[in-house]
Amino acid sequence: MQSLKLKPGEYISPDIFALQGFEDLEISTQIIIRDALNRGLEVEVLDRKNHFLRIKDAFGKIQYVKEASKTDLDSYMTFLVMENKTISKIVMQESGLLVPVGDGFGDAESALSFWNSNSQKRMVVKPVTTNFGIGITILPPKASSEDAKKAIKIAFNHSESVIVEEFAEGNEYRFLVIGDETVAVCNRIPANVTGDGIHTIEELVAIKNEDPRRGFGHVTPLEKIQLGDTESDVLEQSGFTKDFLPARDQKVFLRKNSNISTGGDSIDVTDLANSYYKELAVKAARSVGAKICGVDIILKNLESKADYRILELNFNPVLYIHNYPYEGKNRDVGNKILTLLGF
Repeated sequence: MQSLKLKPGEYISPDIFALQGFEDLEISTQIIIRDALNRGLEVEVLDRKNHFLRIKDAFGKIQYVKEASKTDLDSYMTFLVMENKTISKIVMQESGLLVPVGDGFGDAESALSFWNSNSQKRMVVKPVTTNFGIGITILPPKASSEDAKKAIKIAFNHSESVIVEEFAEGNEYRFLVIGDETVAVCNRIPANVTGDGIHTIEELVAIKNEDPRRGFGHVTPLEKIQLGDTESDVLEQSGFTKDFLPARDQKVFLRKNSNISTGGDSIDVTDLANSYYKELAVKAARSVGAKICGVDIILKNLESKADYRILELNFNPVLYIHNYPYEGKNRDVGNKILTLLGF
């Protein structure tokens, strides 16, 4: 066990995302350690591999924090409800919130039958319990039955049940709720490169990956863009290969999912978000009793009140996309969690 506390007058700058001596820990955990130490708190790393901390103040108050945002503020049942996307959709719907139309299925035959009756629409197939966009497939209108079966099989590889639902049109945003407030909003853009008229897609990926903020395993603010089978498939669907030379300012996407964990870009849009959507995010978190929650909302115009769909609730939202976005302000969300914990 490792115990840390700063000496009077010492301060660790949040401008440098990598915390010396803790570069192996996920960056969200590094944020909590840094912010706690800067508050004069004692931090004990109880289980480094599992990112498990114990934080103490001078008055004997103790709080346990796992993976930066798992705390005793949220009950185990709240965690289970948010983890199960079918149940969280039901709860949100009952609270008057709009969610994509769809259903959960425990067998491939029923899931395929539901898709068949909706195959003229763009549909999403995903595991009931998943994170980081793992196991999710977007099927275009009139996709082949073989593609649908493959998507369902992939989803079942990650969960005992799957969801088949309509694809909500618009841009996806992550709203971070801490307590009774939306403290940050992030637009997560799928892995992409922008042409310069000189370099190929493969070369542009290599250039973008030189950014020191990109790494592997959530220990940096951004993940390196890959050029594996998934990226190749996405490029092929757009009529490109990795050797294609995009025109100047031509944006080429290498992923369909917008997760930062697969090389996406995080853009802070907190100041642009209409208060209507911020309030919806708080209502969604409150519907399942969550104090710390990532709310993923699809909408067409962030700045104006309009149609929306809440895709899912995240029980362990990452902090680093809000503190160290690809573009935008540091929203200092680690300190907001510490304040909510009573420090």
